[in-house]
Amino acid sequence: MRLSKLWFSLVAIVVPSLLLVSPAFADTYSVVNLGSDEGRLVYGMDASGNVVISVDADGNGKCTIVANCYKIFVNGVLAFSTDAPPVFTIDDGTPCSPAVPPGLTVLHAVCNNGREVFSARAPGQIFPDLYTGPNLVDLFPGQGAGNFLYLNSEGDIVWNDPLREFWFEAFDLASQVPEPGSLFLLATGALAAVETIRRRALLRTAVTEPRSA
Repeated sequence: MRLSKLWFSLVAIVVPSLLLVSPAFADTYSVVNLGSDEGRLVYGMDASGNVVISVDADGNGKCTIVANCYKIFVNGVLAFSTDAPPVFTIDDGTPCSPAVPPGLTVLHAVCNNGREVFSARAPGQIFPDLYTGPNLVDLFPGQGAGNFLYLNSEGDIVWNDPLREFWFEAFDLASQVPEPGSLFLLATGALAAVETIRRRALLRTAVTEPRSA
């Protein structure tokens, strides 16, 4: 393919990508099952939504009953297991006290980067719901009975549901949409690379072409 054709082909791909990017709607989540919560505890999650779950690790964090007891989930899928906690930056929120309407009793709450997730029960309700805030949304009715809640700075949520006996993770799809600025940097970087290739090709041609007598 000629360099000129490569240039225009790249432009034809990148420019529409810049023009057609549309953000996801707020409070849109994709939920995955991370497996049983029996004897399994969340060691931590990071800002990308990767989760580490320990299986029967002792009080010192050592694998005793189960070998490779640390399970690492990437994009909600078990990627690999290790015999020691992986080194990564934990980003799973801190306990907080969100403001809720009268009559709603908060059981557990976590906040991170201006976001909130909490379990709460209304009067007469048996199983609490799982809410997000600060703009109150009853996100997962009946799934707030667990004792563990985690929320990263991008809005991804991990919680256990003792009624179903599973760990769940909800990925905030709005935070995963590439920003136009990032796509612009990608485009300009790609175009710069093509320009570099073009200049090298022209220089190589000038060197290898025989001089006329």
